[in-house]
Amino acid sequence: MNIYEAIESNVVSSKPEYDRSNLKCSIAHMSLGGFHRSHQARYLHDYLQTHSENWGIYSIGLLDNDVELIQHLQSQGNLYTLVERSGNDDVVKVIGSIKSTVHAPSKPEFTIEKLSSDDIKIISLTITEKGYCYDSKKNLDVEHPMIKADLSPGAIPVSAIGYLFAACNERMENNGEPFTLLSCDNLPGNGEVSKRILLQFAEAKDAQVAKWIQQNVSFPNSMVDRITPAPNEDTVKFVKNQFGIEDPAALVSESFSQWIIEDDFINGRPALEEVGVQFVKDVEPYEKLKVRLLNGSHSALSYLSYLIGHRNVDLAMADPLVADFVRLYMDEDVTQSIPQVSGIDVEQYKDILIERFSNPAISDQIQRLAMDGSEKIVNAIAPVIEYQIENGGSLKYIAFAIAAWYRYLIGVDESGNTIEIVDPMAKDLSLLANANPQDPKEFLSIAQIFGEKASQNNEFVNQVREKLALINEMGTKNALTKLLQQ
Repeated sequence: MNIYEAIESNVVSSKPEYDRSNLKCSIAHMSLGGFHRSHQARYLHDYLQTHSENWGIYSIGLLDNDVELIQHLQSQGNLYTLVERSGNDDVVKVIGSIKSTVHAPSKPEFTIEKLSSDDIKIISLTITEKGYCYDSKKNLDVEHPMIKADLSPGAIPVSAIGYLFAACNERMENNGEPFTLLSCDNLPGNGEVSKRILLQFAEAKDAQVAKWIQQNVSFPNSMVDRITPAPNEDTVKFVKNQFGIEDPAALVSESFSQWIIEDDFINGRPALEEVGVQFVKDVEPYEKLKVRLLNGSHSALSYLSYLIGHRNVDLAMADPLVADFVRLYMDEDVTQSIPQVSGIDVEQYKDILIERFSNPAISDQIQRLAMDGSEKIVNAIAPVIEYQIENGGSLKYIAFAIAAWYRYLIGVDESGNTIEIVDPMAKDLSLLANANPQDPKEFLSIAQIFGEKASQNNEFVNQVREKLALINEMGTKNALTKLLQQ
């Protein structure tokens, strides 16, 4: 059955109860990945079930591979199937909060017109770390190819930052309304980063627009959490075989979901606290808890698990070696760096993370976690290294995780099979690992990833070097076994 037939069936537990034909979009979202559709769009769907306000979403694809997804969505009225999987039960929903979609590179002027419309009160982002085009200090990288292109006179935008600037410029020239820019990316202080990058771009392009942004755009920080494997052909087949729904835009996620937002909206917002969103004064403690424990643990387990031979996260967590490592990584190396978080029991939070990682119904890909390590580790692991160095804490398990990453970057696994390294620094990192397979000192000296203190601390450097030697000498599995016996 197609998506419309699915809505009328008893398979779907949640479908749009609101009138989508009259739904107006007050939110524009960039871009159109699976996480946005399983998280923000699902929250708005739940909200619209009982509210008549016009808080529909206009989703904007920025990437070449968004074209096919947009075509699929548009062919079925931008409806799509979301299966939330707990491991014990599957809940099937048809999400209707995305009213319209557009591929920005195909229609740049139309996209700018939409972003600059007074109808749009909030522009939200899930453009990943790389989409902000920042340098090692999280300032605008003016040498980035997309930024260089967008800063040229009369440029048609190619970056998300370029589109945002163009929208601000249009609003300024037309005496338009202010808006809120809401980052939903896994970046510490994502609102502050968004503000800094956009202002730096505007100052380089047009100081008047920078002044307008200062006065007319708010940048709340936020923290988001929901494991959503990248949808693929297997996802579509699963939804068809399990539930009889033919939906090329289908996706699955875990049942757990969390969204915490700093309550700083300049032109109104939906009352999402009614559907489980937490609005707080300070997001930072929640952010550190989540990024360091969840995202950091994901990265830490990914490289050693891949080298051992695991390809799915749940199967890796079913390996006692990996499961013990992850818990000790959290308990011994990370927890000390977590601030007190109001309303959160950190020990219980870690228990829940282990359950989530182990969920066989999600079966996330190890390679997805291993992608873009140079961008993930700088936010999720490097601050913990710095904290533990300053406070004399344990770095035993972090050192092993970094050693495993270095070994992984050689690009060949322990069976001689090629590893596809997906990382913006892949070429440089792989060259370094192959040139110095026994010594990670130069690797740890990359301040863009590890900061300044990692390579200057001889104890940490020696720990990574020793763990790497064990991995090289006896293989990752035996080295991990020895680590856990110490």
